[in-house]
Amino acid sequence: MTSSTKPNESPDRDAVASDHVTFSEETGTYWTEFDGHTRQPTEAVVFAVAEATQTDPLDLPPLCSALDPDALNMLFETSTNSRPQATITVSFEYADHQIVLKEHGSIVVTPPAPGR
Repeated sequence: MTSSTKPNESPDRDAVASDHVTFSEETGTYWTEFDGHTRQPTEAVVFAVAEATQTDPLDLPPLCSALDPDALNMLFETSTNSRPQATITVSFEYADHQIVLKEHGSIVVTPPAPGR
């Protein structure tokens, strides 16, 4: 796993495509992007949360405790023969973090509020 970019650094596109998570001081959130042709959304979410929390992915709760992983993967499945789908955004809570996943491959991880 790669390390997070310091808040004032700009990530390079190759790093972002390979589990690079960036922290935004302005919003207090972490973000990353993934390529849906090479990585399933469920895997990308787990690695994004692991990177944001500096936790081994195997130490996180199973994603199925938050949602149906197969349904999430099917929702975001890409095919070269399919027409573009409507805009898809899925929001859910996982490992005490709010997750927003968009069809173009962006993931935003919002940490829990202090004292939670």
